[in-house]
Amino acid sequence: MRRKSIFALIVLFVMAAGLAFAGPAVIQESAGQHVQLQLVSRDNQVNPHKDVEVVIRFDIAPGWHILSSKPGEIGLPTKVEWTLPDGYVLVSEQWSRAKVFDNEMFQQEGYEEKAFYYAVIRPAETLLPQARLKAHLSWQACREECVPEEAVLSLSLPAGGYDTLPSSLWEKTFAEAAATFQQPSAPGPDSDYNLVWIMLMAFAGGLILNLMPCILPILSIKVISLLNHIDDKKRARTDALFYFAGVVLSFIIMATVLVFLRLSGENLGWGFQLQSPGFVLCLLVVFVFILLLFLDVIKVKGQFAGKTAKVLQNSKRFNSFFTGIFSVVIASPCTAPFMGAAVAYALAGPLYVYYPIFLALGAGYALPFTLAGFYPQVLARILPKPGRWMAVLKKICAVPILFTCIWLVWILHNQLNQTQEPLVRSDIVWHEYDGAEIRRLSDAGEKIFIDFTARWCLTCLANEKLALNDAGFAKLVKDKNIKLFKADWTRRSKEITDALASYGRNSIPLYVYFDGKHSVILPQLLTPETVRNYLK
Repeated sequence: MRRKSIFALIVLFVMAAGLAFAGPAVIQESAGQHVQLQLVSRDNQVNPHKDVEVVIRFDIAPGWHILSSKPGEIGLPTKVEWTLPDGYVLVSEQWSRAKVFDNEMFQQEGYEEKAFYYAVIRPAETLLPQARLKAHLSWQACREECVPEEAVLSLSLPAGGYDTLPSSLWEKTFAEAAATFQQPSAPGPDSDYNLVWIMLMAFAGGLILNLMPCILPILSIKVISLLNHIDDKKRARTDALFYFAGVVLSFIIMATVLVFLRLSGENLGWGFQLQSPGFVLCLLVVFVFILLLFLDVIKVKGQFAGKTAKVLQNSKRFNSFFTGIFSVVIASPCTAPFMGAAVAYALAGPLYVYYPIFLALGAGYALPFTLAGFYPQVLARILPKPGRWMAVLKKICAVPILFTCIWLVWILHNQLNQTQEPLVRSDIVWHEYDGAEIRRLSDAGEKIFIDFTARWCLTCLANEKLALNDAGFAKLVKDKNIKLFKADWTRRSKEITDALASYGRNSIPLYVYFDGKHSVILPQLLTPETVRNYLK
């Protein structure tokens, strides 16, 4: 009997010890607008010989969904970015399986109701008394519209030299999360088909980009260059190939820069370089120099001119190659039809899609002049033989260059003298973009029209002049009591960049109309009739 009592005491002691070493899970919570977050740690202290395990639970409001870490064709990914003590390393992370959501012609992957994120963190060999693990979360909550949101969760765990048993809360949370974890799979034929389709859209957008007004000065320069050697087929074709190479290389460099910036945590859109006054000033200096050359106000003479000509001749088609590069710089603020959706797909999609899409865009952009160089006889049938008329043409080509200079001066002036006062166009008031006010009005069922624009976007200015300053548009706005907001992206704005991304875009122009219940995106090229049809 005495032995049984001693055995029972030993069992009770072991159970008590086990409970003593069963560290309670550490919990941190955060309440977002559409998502509730809970961070659960397996242990309540850090053992230098054992990895730290955590689970983040996303509880999503009814009717809403969030996008996954790989959202698919458009949209901002859900991200968890850790700030860890020195020596701590993020070993692995895992997400719940995503569901496919249809968004007009695109598909998105995300979660509704709930989702889980699991991470393993390896501590440093030498521990500080207290380790602070901080997670910055960002995601996109969507219903009819999409709203970017973010939150910060953190844990402060003391150093400990012993192991602990997981609490019942951790076991329950981890078991629920593990049942939803993503299983690795190879890309399917649908994703390949979507990428090919987007590449075709990018190619078409590149072709149409040649017709945008911001490209006219470069086309003028190349037409003159080609006409001077229209009888030399070999030289014309070589010029065309070097121009093609310069264009394609520029798009590859641009894709590389955007990949680097994305890996660095930046969220930039198409035409971001013209948001810099310094870049605009450099462009202005270059265009003024070209304008003076075209008007014969200045001429490159003397020893420098001879050496320059020799370099250009020895390097064969360096001039055409540089013109290809320069034409891409000039084209960057413009967005053609089909191009906006293709660029948005690339900038919001996985990194491997950047290069095929930007290569397709560059090939489409370079193709018209390349074909003209390979088939100069077509130009010979249309245009007269080289002669004095080309000197006149040179002066005519200076006109769009002059307008480009004026345009750049206007951009620079507006960048340096931006105001936040309401704008009046055609006796209707446009308010500066205010995300909080727009959400308040949309929740109240008000009608809203948002114009995402910039002073460096010629397509935006043309749409504004043609359709948004129209008397019929002003009457429609007053009759329907539509609230107007202008999101001016002339200078970089994180709020406007995030707002563009919430609609699956990284470029402008973008026009969004909310009729009180649903949002609709208008075409990039507007006419008064198009606007009336959408707003009715």
